[in-house]
Amino acid sequence: MRIDVAWSKVPKGGFGESGDTIELVERPLGGVSVILADGQGSGVAAKRISRLVAMKAVSLIADGSRDGAVARAVQDMLYTAREGRVTATLAVLSCDLHTKTMVIARNTPVPVLVRQDNVVFRLEGGAEVIGTYRRTRPAITELPLVEGTILLTFSDGVTNAGKRYGKSLPWDQIQEEMTALDIHDLQSWVNGLMMQTLLLDKDRPGDDVSIVALAVRGGDDSAIRTLSASIPY
Repeated sequence: MRIDVAWSKVPKGGFGESGDTIELVERPLGGVSVILADGQGSGVAAKRISRLVAMKAVSLIADGSRDGAVARAVQDMLYTAREGRVTATLAVLSCDLHTKTMVIARNTPVPVLVRQDNVVFRLEGGAEVIGTYRRTRPAITELPLVEGTILLTFSDGVTNAGKRYGKSLPWDQIQEEMTALDIHDLQSWVNGLMMQTLLLDKDRPGDDVSIVALAVRGGDDSAIRTLSASIPY
């Protein structure tokens, strides 16, 4: 099997710096984790928060910590560093080859969409943002590592897209597309979802927008690893 990762992000309209941070880290016992952190507010100040959160998570995962422990440690770090005055959201999507599982750690009100065995369902609720309360815990979901699985999450700039104009994304249609999606087309599908999101806000998003997908596909026994990026500056 092969692990595919795709993401797309754009800052809030009028801001040059996104307040969201996305990081990819290899797990020391095999597999990868994708981290999406969304800092309070927008711009440079929010970026400082989200980067602090994401890089702490990267460090802990690289050291071998399990995802639940990572999320709790990041929460404690942010609460202590900012004395409970700053919030952030955190989502960690992992493919753990050691345990043969896919793990989703959530401290965000935004859902994670999961496709497994040709069924799409949502993981939502039961997950508070980090940074405000000392005992905040993550919502942890562990799924079997199954070929064809897709995990999709995003920042609240996606769920809030179009609200200024009385519109929203067609989630029923998106879930149908996800059900039928060929994982080879994962990045182009994520890009298309970003385009839909931006159109709802007339190409001037009201919040930072980030979309992240992690998938497992079969039929590939190549040992070659690839990574590509396209970044404006």
